[in-house]
Amino acid sequence: MIKKDTATSTDPVVSLKDISGHWAESAIHSGVTAGYITGYTDQTFKPNAYISRAEFITMLGRALQMKETTSSLTFTDSKEIPSWASSYLSQAVEAEIVSGYGDGTFRAGNSLNRSEITTWMVRAAGLTVTNNASLSFTDKDSVPAWAVPYVATGVKAGLVSGVGHNRFAPEQLTTRAEAAVFIAKLLTVKN
Repeated sequence: MIKKDTATSTDPVVSLKDISGHWAESAIHSGVTAGYITGYTDQTFKPNAYISRAEFITMLGRALQMKETTSSLTFTDSKEIPSWASSYLSQAVEAEIVSGYGDGTFRAGNSLNRSEITTWMVRAAGLTVTNNASLSFTDKDSVPAWAVPYVATGVKAGLVSGVGHNRFAPEQLTTRAEAAVFIAKLLTVKN
């Protein structure tokens, strides 16, 4: 949550009560200060909770200060997309950062796995993807074929790394803290 004391300052003040001492505290704090991360109404961030597709695309849209668009969403489940995420999602679709599933849905409430979030970040960074890329992770065979070029590009650019023991863990769900760190890295790569 961002609070502004208009009497003395226009800088946001971080007042999230569950990030102190967390390994991602610095990235979360930076995101709150920059205005792309907000907490819940109870002044928590829930750093260890999994991030939904709608939450991440909203954070990403805010971080990239994406332009307004009048495009409407054509996903078959568009009515299930929260209103606070619709504009950001529309912008991300128009920028070709995200797309839906083969059945025409977006599934806004679903959690993001590492393959999906890496793909979105590589696209958002505007990095050139090499289709014949290869991976050296011990679990490289479990990375979906469509994600291999994005994972390889993301690793090379420093957007993502493995999870330990030379594994990428492509299906592992991404926490809100990890998403904050990923976006901080993305902003460094883009600038």
